[in-house]
Amino acid sequence: MSPERAVRRFLEDVERSGRPGECEIGWHHLCHPQDVYASDRPGPGEEPVFSIRCACACHQDA
Repeated sequence: MSPERAVRRFLEDVERSGRPGECEIGWHHLCHPQDVYASDRPGPGEEPVFSIRCACACHQDA
């Protein structure tokens, strides 16, 4: 299989599954929940400014 065909097939699989490409290849560490703080070193009791949560089906219950 040519590289172009392999990439096209991969993208079709990603589209069909509804999951991000990173999840399709097992790179779940890129989309696990992450908290973002205003400072590099959050102090005691400092809450995150916002949290990034993955919306793909494989993390719906995470």
